[in-house]
Amino acid sequence: MESWSVGYEGDADVERHSGMHDARPEKQALQVTLVSDYICPWCYVGLARLEQLRQDFEVTLTACAFDLRPGIPAEGIARAEASKGKTYPPGYLDNLRQTALAAGIELKRPSLVPNTRKAHEATEFTRDNDGDLWAVQRALFRAYFEEEQNLGETDVVVRACEEAGVDPSGLREALEAGRYSEEIEKQMEWSRSNGVTGVPTTIFNGRFAVVGAQDVDLLRDVAGRIVGSEAT
Repeated sequence: MESWSVGYEGDADVERHSGMHDARPEKQALQVTLVSDYICPWCYVGLARLEQLRQDFEVTLTACAFDLRPGIPAEGIARAEASKGKTYPPGYLDNLRQTALAAGIELKRPSLVPNTRKAHEATEFTRDNDGDLWAVQRALFRAYFEEEQNLGETDVVVRACEEAGVDPSGLREALEAGRYSEEIEKQMEWSRSNGVTGVPTTIFNGRFAVVGAQDVDLLRDVAGRIVGSEAT
């Protein structure tokens, strides 16, 4: 799988674990796999930018779980503890907030870093039941980064997904039974074994990966080149 990473060193547009012509067909089919984690603010920005591709392409979205902070307990961990020893480049957080705002996101910095396994399992439940992955991912990111809710709690995950049209009773039963826990672990292992170390990673048609919350124009250009090359 080819890959292309554009951005700054120091994680300015991607969270990391510890020459062609313009060809933009109208509404051609595009398969996108978004590798992300719900505690990654750049993943939320990346989703918002990726949504804009739907204006130009018939985008089928697939989600792939990523464990950005392995070892977080089920109850979560205080941000002060999770951030101990971590430093950011000057202006990083202000840049992040302004970038998110430009994408329509009122980004906050919750005091708790949750374990996101339940949120990933809910995403897989949505896919398995032909739900709206776009709406569910948006709802889960919003619950954490804008409403500062704990995605490690079943009630929070179920409520957010219900707002996105998911059957709440079926989802709650699946989460309590751990029905999708093995599948989520497989997705995380797939990410590791395929060399995904930064999120968001956007994979176009299963063969070209773009790392980071890249600008919409860049995503549109890559998408156009991919579908254009496959049409010839």
